Amino acid sequence: MRKSVLLRKIVLLLLSAVLLSGILSSVIYIAVTRRSYVEMRTKELMPIARTISEMLGSAQEQGGFNRGVWVLFDRDNTNFLGASLHIYDQDGLSQMSQPDTPRPPGAARRGQVYRMSEEEDYTLVSSDLKTVLAGAEASAIRQSESGEQYLVVGVPIQSGGAITGAVMFTKSVSELDAAMRGLNRTLIISTFAAFLIMLIPAYLFAKRLVVPIRQMRDVAIAMGKGDFTVRADEGQKGEIGELAASMNHFALESGQLEQTRRDYVANVSHELRTPIASIRAMGETLRDGMAKTQEKRDRFYQNIVRESMRLSRLVDDLLELSRLQAGRVAMQKSHFDLREVFQNILDVYSHVAEDAQVALVVDVDMQAPIGAYSNPDRVEQALVILMDNAVKHSHTGGRIDIGLCINDGHLEISVENTGDDIPPEDLPYIFDRFYTVDKSHSGGGTGLGLSIASEVMKGLGERIWAQSGQGHTRFTFTVAQAG
Repeated sequence: MRKSVLLRKIVLLLLSAVLLSGILSSVIYIAVTRRSYVEMRTKELMPIARTISEMLGSAQEQGGFNRGVWVLFDRDNTNFLGASLHIYDQDGLSQMSQPDTPRPPGAARRGQVYRMSEEEDYTLVSSDLKTVLAGAEASAIRQSESGEQYLVVGVPIQSGGAITGAVMFTKSVSELDAAMRGLNRTLIISTFAAFLIMLIPAYLFAKRLVVPIRQMRDVAIAMGKGDFTVRADEGQKGEIGELAASMNHFALESGQLEQTRRDYVANVSHELRTPIASIRAMGETLRDGMAKTQEKRDRFYQNIVRESMRLSRLVDDLLELSRLQAGRVAMQKSHFDLREVFQNILDVYSHVAEDAQVALVVDVDMQAPIGAYSNPDRVEQALVILMDNAVKHSHTGGRIDIGLCINDGHLEISVENTGDDIPPEDLPYIFDRFYTVDKSHSGGGTGLGLSIASEVMKGLGERIWAQSGQGHTRFTFTVAQAG
């Protein structure tokens, strides 16, 4: 079995989505967690800093900075949530730093909290100290000279309406970094675990998706080779099932079209073969001198002319039908009086009906104008086809009625004749090419006339239909009434 490129791509896409989801989750979670941690620690330290600021401000009003005040913040007795307290006067000079022990030599920069010297303290908080001494509170993440990141929180000390110093807190965020490293490891492990777990479900899901597509590919290949009996599985839900149903509909329509094409070729061959064979037989008879008398020779000549005219008529009908179906025939519409069309039909078919011993009745008021909006030549062409059909299928002593009525803004012209009924099973196909109820073609028609009339009506945007029963057959078509 050939390897499926689509299957491989779908599996890779699903697994890539799992990996990408894990990576994005890690990045977003770390970013959100870091921001939340900083905000939480700021909210914890800021009230403490404000309280210390108020205490020092009150102490200043009572006597200024003195060592008696610092005992309140002794580093051995006071816990500031793991943060270091630094107090500066209005000149930015350090008054106290807790803890004030410098980082021991060789202490690690990451994963271990160390104590900074006063010089390191000042370098870390210097930019925020200026902001605080200007009268604003400060909160920011800063990096020390050693590369360690610290949260810096500052509140000004106010005494007598003036800024007299600053209370600063510094807290290492190394504990957060350690937690983030652990979280990273956890997320990486869980992502790869999800990747491994999803291998089999992703493969099965992709395979279930690819199998019907592969089947539809096989169906398309079979149809390309001319086999329109194959069908795709329509049992799938969603767009795949709809695509399979569309392919099956296409296969059905293509099969019918192919059968129509074959029938068309067979019918054309049959219709052409008959007059050609007849002409050839009569020509060979004349060539071989088999017609001894002038009377026989004249009869053969007359039959040759008749068959050649029949052949010419068939070719003309085929060309006409092809042009109509291809939409290459102009169907320009205009206003005209329908009485002129009826009069032309009467002038021609009154004699034809008389020769066929068929009564012709025109149930149309020829005194008042009949306004129509269509193509008069094409309307007359359709009416001529129906009249030829009616004369051909009427029994001797029968009757042909031409009628006209108005229905829903349209003129309905009908041609009805007496004779054999069209079987109900034949009515749906009566306008198909080469379709004849008389399978023996004894009437001498080509089976194209009604198809041409139908195509003419389609080109004009009108309708044509047939009804038959109880010895009467009626063909009716519509013509737009002049507004």
